[in-house]
Amino acid sequence: MRVAIVGAGLAGLSCAHELERHGISPVIYERNSFIGEQHPHVSAILEIVSREQGDAIKYFKKKLALDIQPIGKVKGIIHYSPNKVKEIKGDFGYFFERDKSELDVKNQLYSKLKNTQILFNEYGDYETLSKEYDHVLIANGNNNYTEELGCWQEWMNTYVKGARVYGDFDPETLMVWINQDYCKKGYAYLTPFDNKRAALALVVTDINEAEVDLYWKLFLDTENIRYAIEEEFTLNHKSGFVYPHKIKNIYFAGNSAGVIDPFLGFGQMNAIATGVLAARSIATGADYEKLLKPIVKSHLQLHEFRKVFDRANHLTYDIIMSSVGFPGIRHILYKSPINVVRLGAAVLKLLPKKKGKNR
Repeated sequence: MRVAIVGAGLAGLSCAHELERHGISPVIYERNSFIGEQHPHVSAILEIVSREQGDAIKYFKKKLALDIQPIGKVKGIIHYSPNKVKEIKGDFGYFFERDKSELDVKNQLYSKLKNTQILFNEYGDYETLSKEYDHVLIANGNNNYTEELGCWQEWMNTYVKGARVYGDFDPETLMVWINQDYCKKGYAYLTPFDNKRAALALVVTDINEAEVDLYWKLFLDTENIRYAIEEEFTLNHKSGFVYPHKIKNIYFAGNSAGVIDPFLGFGQMNAIATGVLAARSIATGADYEKLLKPIVKSHLQLHEFRKVFDRANHLTYDIIMSSVGFPGIRHILYKSPINVVRLGAAVLKLLPKKKGKNR
């Protein structure tokens, strides 16, 4: 069986690994000349988002046959709303390095491949490949092809401004800011590499690229952030819905399959999972849509939550932050098996909509 994969990202590499487990040696077409990230940062997988999968490391190993190592655990989260600050402690998830090092998640996946050929500096035209190969997986990290093929519906369009920063950090603490003045319906976050380096990012909704730097400066000034900053970058980040996830012998996985969640914009866990599930469908003939059903269901629930969350304002954010530290609320959010997305949407509908006083 001949299989082509377009993109050596999380989905493409995970697919290749699973195909090799089934005795299939794919060919990957990668537009870059390297494996890893163009812009160094740190991602997080939080159990509040991946509640159904549980512990991410155990899920990767037991369900996806992948041994992926984090650079640390998330044991603290500091929430900032316009007028409130709340810090909570617990076991909330993991931090993962995303750069060009051996610890980078893509390079961890790449190191496990034995019989996969990677053609660097090759975009891979899916129309040509679909005639030359039995199966083609599109995992190029964006929605270009699914939009071209008419199976993409856009839900949210954001710009991400990020940088590597230097200072004194708790390597086990995630920091999150929510303030409509500088992020509209998005958010900002800081994730540490270690106790001296961190990734700082601002996610802003409904703006154009020319406005990104203005919102970035407003964020830094509003929150009085004075870290030493280097390696700034700007990315366009889209969330949407894809259906179907397979057209003839062409499969979609990762961001190309629309699995960036529409709430926090996380996509790492789903990218890896869809890559593996696409490989299992190719290797065994299993129905790809049925394999993806739990991911799609969760995605749709997050979309409904996002629509309710978009109606929130500064007062709502402050009320949420005030309640996060309460032991019972904290347990529901981070420890209980309750579907936080559905519960959260119901609670947000009940909160007051009066405009809160900004700082």
